[in-house]
Amino acid sequence: MALKIETLANAVGSSLVDEYGRDIGTLVSLVSDVDGYIQHVEVKIVDRGVERIPGDRIRLRDGKLVIVPEWKYNAMKVIEGLDRAYRRRKALENIASSGDIPAEVVDGMKRKLSEEIKKLKINADNVKKEVKSRIARIDDELLHIASAIANLQMLYFSGEVSERGYTQGMNHLRKLKESLSAEKSDAKSTLDRLEKTLEIASGPYTREAQPVKKGFTQQPKVVEAPAAQEESLVIKIEE
Repeated sequence: MALKIETLANAVGSSLVDEYGRDIGTLVSLVSDVDGYIQHVEVKIVDRGVERIPGDRIRLRDGKLVIVPEWKYNAMKVIEGLDRAYRRRKALENIASSGDIPAEVVDGMKRKLSEEIKKLKINADNVKKEVKSRIARIDDELLHIASAIANLQMLYFSGEVSERGYTQGMNHLRKLKESLSAEKSDAKSTLDRLEKTLEIASGPYTREAQPVKKGFTQQPKVVEAPAAQEESLVIKIEE
């Protein structure tokens, strides 16, 4: 949910990071509607120009402004939509089984929901490609970092780079490697969650046991006891 301008007004000029601790840039301006909700933020990207980012990609965590990665932002929107659509489909099945609402009304709602689910499935396929593409780019970046680390170590151990230069360079490379590894892990976890949610939303509906309607009381079954066997009266006649 987008933040309100009162929340971010004093943050103009502050630095922003992503979810993995990397510096993104500086918040330089805000765009809000008349209700005060942030529609976009203007961010000066480090050593580059100004980029406009949707307001609901901004989070305030522990006093820091955090930007949610675009791939994750898109994936979470689809996951939330699929989950909501699945729960609504279950609700409609329960309503239909009760017979309290005319069938044509429920059928119309089902058709509309089915169309929305189709659109969500298309979006889900596009988002999966986006996340997989990001994972592939991270792998390339990690390979590049590994090469840079190997070269730096070679130059250090051969005496061509000072210990100070080696330490500073390694600190930057290791920090970048950790942040990329964290993003990759998050991307794989999000992709797995997206695929599972898509599978559930696309699968057949299994009707759950319906609750007993209010006011209905099941009468206990009466079991009759077996009739007592009549005892015979024996009279002894004395002679």
